[in-house]
Amino acid sequence: MTDLFVARDLCKRFGGLQALRNVDVVQRAGETLGMIGPNGSGKTSFVNAVTGELALDSGTIDFAGRDITGVRPHKVARAGLARTFQAVRIFARLSVRDNLQTAMLVLDDAANSLEAEERVELLHWLKLDHRLDAVAGSLTLFEQRRLELAMRLMMRPQLIMLDEPVGGLAPGEIRAMMQILNELKARCSIFVIEHTMRVIRELADRVVVLITGEKIADGPPVDILKDQRVIEQYLGTAHA
Repeated sequence: MTDLFVARDLCKRFGGLQALRNVDVVQRAGETLGMIGPNGSGKTSFVNAVTGELALDSGTIDFAGRDITGVRPHKVARAGLARTFQAVRIFARLSVRDNLQTAMLVLDDAANSLEAEERVELLHWLKLDHRLDAVAGSLTLFEQRRLELAMRLMMRPQLIMLDEPVGGLAPGEIRAMMQILNELKARCSIFVIEHTMRVIRELADRVVVLITGEKIADGPPVDILKDQRVIEQYLGTAHA
């Protein structure tokens, strides 16, 4: 597999806090890469840096053979790299239909957007086809997470970065979301941040571990979840 994105020596400091310290991450095309670590370890800062929402102090980011270091978020999205957020980002006062149309306008690239038939299939897959006229803010959290995902998939991304996609969901909804994420693999590569280890075990091909802004481990989930450093600094003895 070829490298899809390569992050080298990423550094970011907020005052006295080193959010990222010389972080190297490589993700291959077709690979599902997980990232874990305690709160404040730099996971979201990493995604923000890769997707252009956070200016780095130093380091480089290459996506699909293109240097995207410092590129604005909308241009990163147009290049084929999409992301979701811990707190769902939708237009709460607009209808589901208008949210999807607005996503298309923001990305503004008709050549790469989904055809009408593909949009119908996408909405049926995410069980939003019967909710098009609903006000987005009236949807359940699970429906809002599916809507956010649909908005990001409208542009056929090569990679989608998911920041805690099962956060706040009930057990049955987590199972349903995991099925969606497993099916998503056929559409694009996935990068996922999660605290729910079941998601990481079942979804990720490889896992990167951040602790206080530094990468301490990188490997298959079965090895990472038994790594003594990861257990001591993040998982605790319950996962040993």
